[in-house]
Amino acid sequence: MKRTHFIFIVLASLTLSFFGPTANADMKVGGACKKLGETAVDPSGFKHKCIKSGKKLIWDKGMELGDSGSQKKVDPSASSSSWPSSNTEYITAVPVDLDQINSISKYASCSGHNRDGYTFEKVLTSNLSLKHYWYPIAIFQGTTDQVKVFAPFDGIVSIIQLEANKGALGRPKTGNGLGLSTSVDKNVVFEFGHIYFTKSFKVGDSIKSGQLLGYAALGDPGFDFDIDLTGRSRAPDGAEILGSIFDHMSKKVLDAFAVHGITPAEMKILIADRKKQPCDFNSGTGRTTADWVALKGESIKTTVSSSQSNSGNSGNSGNSGNSGNGAKPIETQKPNTPTDIGNPAFQELGAKCDPSKVASGKAMDGTQLMCIAISAAEGSWQKK
Repeated sequence: MKRTHFIFIVLASLTLSFFGPTANADMKVGGACKKLGETAVDPSGFKHKCIKSGKKLIWDKGMELGDSGSQKKVDPSASSSSWPSSNTEYITAVPVDLDQINSISKYASCSGHNRDGYTFEKVLTSNLSLKHYWYPIAIFQGTTDQVKVFAPFDGIVSIIQLEANKGALGRPKTGNGLGLSTSVDKNVVFEFGHIYFTKSFKVGDSIKSGQLLGYAALGDPGFDFDIDLTGRSRAPDGAEILGSIFDHMSKKVLDAFAVHGITPAEMKILIADRKKQPCDFNSGTGRTTADWVALKGESIKTTVSSSQSNSGNSGNSGNSGNSGNGAKPIETQKPNTPTDIGNPAFQELGAKCDPSKVASGKAMDGTQLMCIAISAAEGSWQKK
């Protein structure tokens, strides 16, 4: 080999080492990073970028890399193995206690904030909300440890977005975000927004279909929480890929929704119909029958405006705002106890309590507890 060729190869290698993405086995989606715009590649071959979320710098969801290390170019009009399936059934458990729900927003509704991108059918959309909000019945408004959410399938925890890292969302009790992945379709992530966990989850933890994962964070009256079904990676133009969970439910799950009067057909607004009636997120119309479906026996209070804001996950489009009323979220103080479980209402079996101040409580797994007196001013948490 000629000396000049050898020098060229060495210089080329050094250039790639300086300017190529950094391999980082310790980085995780939603985790802290140090330099805005910095990139890193995880062990599974996804390239991640350091982005700003609120006042924090965190790693985004990332883009899958090809064998050469260059970003894969996915043509949305063509078939691609990295694009989520539009109809594969993998949701084997109802993700929410439907007895606790008043109404659900439709896919492609004008509720919440603008959350657009490509549908799973590879249709590019704009100025609509490609997600589902869940509004609880009246008795559960203002609670943070009552409305149950469950694992929709056997899988793993792939994303954790902690309350402490969400920045200013205009509400003091935002709850956490939790993303779940399934081996049935490795290109999707099922995401809960605004929940408190039953335990300290870690990325990679296994979850079982129907497992109690946590409770909706509804600490402020009038709020709802949300479920997103997103692509594991974004489209080549940077847009999100967003689907509806109602397209991926097993018959058993669909039957459970049918008992409550909910069918998949009424849970989606056709994109063609939405284009005829574009959304106006500043209209202040609140929760309406055009965008929401009430469960059997429930009614939609159109005078109540849903005020849910962006779930804060790093994969979100960044368009945040109050649901339905168009008001800009105000900056709030971070919680005093920003833990990954987050909810100070949960108690530990056997722990001390004061019977003169509290009578009942709940463990992280949902077990009902009582403060049993040991003396006049001291007691311990025991099962009811």
